[in-house]
Amino acid sequence: MRFIYAYVGVPGRAHDTKVLTYCATEEASFPHPPAGKYYLVDSGYPTRTGYLGPHRKTRYHIDQFNRGGPPSNTRELFNRKHSGLRSMIERTFGVWKAKWRVLDRKHPKYELKKWIKIVTATMALHNFIRDSQHGDTDFSYWEGVESYEQHGDDQEEHVGYIPQGDRLMESVRHCITMEMARGTRLPY
Repeated sequence: MRFIYAYVGVPGRAHDTKVLTYCATEEASFPHPPAGKYYLVDSGYPTRTGYLGPHRKTRYHIDQFNRGGPPSNTRELFNRKHSGLRSMIERTFGVWKAKWRVLDRKHPKYELKKWIKIVTATMALHNFIRDSQHGDTDFSYWEGVESYEQHGDDQEEHVGYIPQGDRLMESVRHCITMEMARGTRLPY
């Protein structure tokens, strides 16, 4: 439940996909996933090398499974697990907004320059608290039973944002889906 990158100052109406594409292709400091690893993205994002989305045109959101029963095929099983993991992103934002009430829309409007400083500072403090205060009430509430583990190695080679990565990530998604169908543990 940590922030690893923030591109602050983009108007709220800018679509997430356009912001990610810009940052991943134009920002030198963007933390691309290490080779052989990937970020989970929702179906609104294109499938690219290092960015793994769900199966399209298949049940995906947790509430769809809560109302419609358990997964009925391997693609739904993958999507259910993907959605559960991706919800960590939503919970991270939930902790951040709960801890820093100044981010609430009810608070006075500030100039963009001030908002950029507020957002950046609260994200840095969020990460500091996450790393140094185990058992924080807000984190415990939003985590539920999820455990937090830091991953990654600064020595690993990172891959760029490759627009032609569709087939590679579709193959990765297919392999994971088949492993899940067999009920075997994945080496990832």
